[in-house]
Amino acid sequence: MQATLELDMLSVVMMFFAIALASRSVQTNPRNRWYILSAFSLLVLLGTELFAYQVDDVGVAGQIFFHRATNVLGFSLSPVVCFFLLHFIGYYRVRKLSPVMVLPLILNAMFSLASYWTGWAFFVDEQNIYRRGPFFFVSTSITLFYYGLSILYLVKSLPRYNNSDRLLLICILTTPILGFIVQMLYPWVLTLWPSVALSLLLFYLFFLEQRYSIDTLTGLRNRTMFMHDILDLQHGSRDAAAIVVLDVNYLKKANDTYGHKAGDELLVHAGSLIERCFRGLGKVYRVGGDEFAVVSTKIDDKEIERALVLLDVQIQLSNTTRTIKLSLASGTSWCESCIGNLFNTYVAADNAMYRNKEAMKRRPSDG
Repeated sequence: MQATLELDMLSVVMMFFAIALASRSVQTNPRNRWYILSAFSLLVLLGTELFAYQVDDVGVAGQIFFHRATNVLGFSLSPVVCFFLLHFIGYYRVRKLSPVMVLPLILNAMFSLASYWTGWAFFVDEQNIYRRGPFFFVSTSITLFYYGLSILYLVKSLPRYNNSDRLLLICILTTPILGFIVQMLYPWVLTLWPSVALSLLLFYLFFLEQRYSIDTLTGLRNRTMFMHDILDLQHGSRDAAAIVVLDVNYLKKANDTYGHKAGDELLVHAGSLIERCFRGLGKVYRVGGDEFAVVSTKIDDKEIERALVLLDVQIQLSNTTRTIKLSLASGTSWCESCIGNLFNTYVAADNAMYRNKEAMKRRPSDG
């Protein structure tokens, strides 16, 4: 018990530290709001565990109400932590999850409240002794459901990261899983939520470090990584390469007409479509305010052309349901060897994009 108590106290300190860090940049990075909500709900959950230690004296009838009420709150909050974590991790892919996703939280809260009298999830008997109920797994299953979705969104984003970063993310992901396994094997050692607290803190520190290489709005690699990668290829690769430069048309008009929030959404949508259409062909970057780039060393002229055709089709399909229509200008350039040529290839692709942009402006239908 003493070791478990110390783990919870350490976890509380970690969550206060994590919330303080995330709060400092919440205005510039709205994604942090979901992280703060996850950390705060975990903080409350850890508080219920700490309080439960104070009201679990065997045979003390006066503590039964508090013991049961604390468990109701704890079981209700368990999936909430991972629900908010899902929003944080899947922020770039799923800005607004379906309202149906909230339903398991509501059902779990009702189930946990009913357990106060029925003992479904937990049971505190007349001697104030806690035992798991026959349906203890319900709350755990819902929690694992949200955590599983978080893993899914994170796995989908792994191609954006370097190999060393991917390994680190996988280690962070497995921390709560190990804590869960230990707690299932040894129920008297409560390691699940301390391991989640550690994972949450590591998640934030990882994403904080990644902000120097990842664009905070779209989740794509930023210009710093773009320049780093093409210079690396230019100095060390003799392979052929292609660079595609894409630019969002009429972004200023969208900002002036609908506001900058709508303009940001247009950029996020553009980045998502580009990444989807060029998946497996190369790395996608946001290199400027309204400019994106793709660097491909798996060069195949026809595959690049097919990706651009697919992108055009996807844009047309999405525009049928969008108030703000998306329009992209693009330019492509190839080089036989990256050595000493790739930066010039980028300049050539950029120039080709601007020629395409001017041609599109002259078309009456592109307004």
